[in-house]
Parts: sequence; C-alpha cells; structure tokens
Amino acid sequence: MSTSEDRPTSIPVHATTVKLLHELKTGAQNWDQFLLSAFEDLLPPATIAELDRREREEPRRSFAEVVKDQPKLVRRRRASRER
Repeated sequence: MSTSEDRPTSIPVHATTVKLLHELKTGAQNWDQFLLSAFEDLLPPATIAELDRREREEPRRSFAEVVKDQPKLVRRRRASRER
C-alpha cells in the first residue's frame, strides 16, 4: 500500500482516554509507533512482516507533511480549536 493510500484517520475516544494515552506516550514516539508497540504481542506474524516492510520501503514523513496532504485534517483541527 502506498503512503498516499494510507491516510490518517480520526478515532473518536473520550478525553480522559486521550489524557491517559498522552501520559503513557513518550515524546520520542509518534502515535503509530506508540499504539503499535502497545499491542505488539497481539499482532499476527503476517502483520508484523507487513509493518517491517513498510518501515524499510516507504519514505518517512513528518506529521506536518501528512497534514499538508490532507486538507480535511486541517479543517477539522481548526474547527476543534474554535470550540
């Protein structure tokens, strides 16, 4: 799957859950790394192989680059700040 097809998502969770996750996540991790490492022992071998392949073969992008390619995220972020 190419990076352009692997678009970010928005998962609705309670604010208390997000607060807890922020406390557990280190600054050195992005959310993908944090969530995948949290469930690493539950992932089937085929999934681990696919994630390893993506890490080797697909270019890394910053969050700012991802948002730049996703105008919907920019609009959603602005709307949540205005509340």
